[in-house]
Amino acid sequence: MNIYLIGAFLWSLLILVLTLTPGESVPDVGLFDYDKLGHAFIFFVLSFLSINGIYRHPRYNAKVNKAVIIGVLFSAFYGFTIELIQSVIPGRSMEAMDAIANIIGAILGLSLFYLMNKLRT
Repeated sequence: MNIYLIGAFLWSLLILVLTLTPGESVPDVGLFDYDKLGHAFIFFVLSFLSINGIYRHPRYNAKVNKAVIIGVLFSAFYGFTIELIQSVIPGRSMEAMDAIANIIGAILGLSLFYLMNKLRT
């Protein structure tokens, strides 16, 4: 695995563990007081890491547009799928607004990628 994709993989794994843990087992750390902003931020980061990892991976030799499409679609699909799976986890539930926040965060992640690329050039 390329070093640039390791961040995306580890972040995805952290999201999976935290979101699929039964509700009563999740500590209330108060990290995000605004739930939907928290969802958007988590998938914003995932999207950025995914796009950047795909774009910089030498095997894929991806153009910017291809990396953006794959990274955003992966992140949005991942966020939506996790919400679906939560409907069968004890103490968790699927919330449409959480899924929408996840998808918005995934879309916004490309703005950071474009900003970082613009600053690099």
